[in-house]
Amino acid sequence: RCFGGKLLCSFFFQALNVAAPHAVTLKLEDLVLRFNRKEKTLNTTPINRTFHVGERTAILCDNRRIRDELLGSIYGLVQPVSGCVTQQGVVSWPLGLKGGLDGKLTLLQNMRFLGSLYEDRLAPLNLEKFLKTFLDCAELSPRSRLKDLKSKDQKVFYMVVALAFSFDVFLVPSAQFLMGNEKDQLIQYMKTVFEARIQNQTLITTSGNKRFLRDYCDRGLAIGPSGQKIFEGSLEDCLVWMKSSGSQADGIE
Repeated sequence: RCFGGKLLCSFFFQALNVAAPHAVTLKLEDLVLRFNRKEKTLNTTPINRTFHVGERTAILCDNRRIRDELLGSIYGLVQPVSGCVTQQGVVSWPLGLKGGLDGKLTLLQNMRFLGSLYEDRLAPLNLEKFLKTFLDCAELSPRSRLKDLKSKDQKVFYMVVALAFSFDVFLVPSAQFLMGNEKDQLIQYMKTVFEARIQNQTLITTSGNKRFLRDYCDRGLAIGPSGQKIFEGSLEDCLVWMKSSGSQADGIE
């Protein structure tokens, strides 16, 4: 686009046996981002980057808005000022975000709706059993309306929905529900499926959770406050550089 874990029941194993990954390259060419702050429009310097098949990259930036806008532009949620995003394969929506889900529908109805839209990306699984496994663990009912859930429970559902699909490029803005207490069965279920989904696929994350980054990323890309690339290398080298440069990295923990 150019602009201006643990052993689960047998059906659950089927959910993990996804098709072989496609040959994927994601390329950002002269991408200039726009975001509004106090009625002032700020434009970043052009961003150029190629993401290769199987690459797992953490994007580190003090400016949260730049991180959010970058992921949104890659997926197509927001339109950049200019530049091109070239995709080969299918890019996920940012995992854990609401997307186009309808609050008036039940959880099962929402899952079926997305299943019909992304049928070709649906992992080989029984959709209703897949959903029920997670909802039982979270003590939620598939017949509940989305808008009636507490905020935390809604976020659980958003993540569960995303994990039902197999993408070539995964965008992960947050490590919530993917890291935490190892005795938490819900988190362990999510981690199990997440790890299967990203196997041999491209991962791009803006999470600030160091444990998550070290578990799942091998590359780091540091972006300055105006969008310029200021450091790139292995994840550890990038984290060391961020620390030595005095960067707060807005949420790196």
